Amino acid sequence: MSGLEKITDNASVSVIKFLQANVPKSDLVNIEKELKKDFLLAKKKSKGQKVKKKRKKSRILTRKEKKALGFYAIPRDSVKYSEVVPLNQIWSDYISQMLELEKLGPVGTNKNWEQFTQTIYKADFHGSMMQVVRSKCPSYVGKKGICIMDTKNTFKIVSIDNLVTTIPKKDSVFELYVKDIKICVFGKHLCVRPAERSTKKVKSYLHPDL
Repeated sequence: MSGLEKITDNASVSVIKFLQANVPKSDLVNIEKELKKDFLLAKKKSKGQKVKKKRKKSRILTRKEKKALGFYAIPRDSVKYSEVVPLNQIWSDYISQMLELEKLGPVGTNKNWEQFTQTIYKADFHGSMMQVVRSKCPSYVGKKGICIMDTKNTFKIVSIDNLVTTIPKKDSVFELYVKDIKICVFGKHLCVRPAERSTKKVKSYLHPDL
């Protein structure tokens, strides 16, 4: 085996043998020198090159997949009321700034009421203290607690006795407690996914029915 064959890999040996068999012997020395340069440079280049890894595209879970994994399932006695009280304090500060309560006048006499209702509709209710004051299902009336989940059709609240209750929005009227102020909201106007409410506008009603 020639010196050239020793520095090449198995894939190149067949090329060397072909040239040795078909090129005049007088030219073999020159060909060997040229090929030796090319193979050495190719080897150095291949070692220096980094193989680019293909990035896998991240896939977002669908709502059905999240539900199957139990993302929306909260056991009835799995959350303690004391654990979510700090969340309610954060929400109270957040909603007070959002609503600018100190600027509001009597109902129906202040131009800010329209903006007020839109802000309530688009607000995040996670952490809000709420109570059911009217409902087509009497067993829900009087239920009070801190909201820990806001879905399209329900609120999940934790009561002071550490129980999680799911309240349907559509047939219920809620009172929200912001420090020393009570705000009445009709659940049927909130039957939209929280992320979608921020892009929609709700009509103002003075006395809508359940």
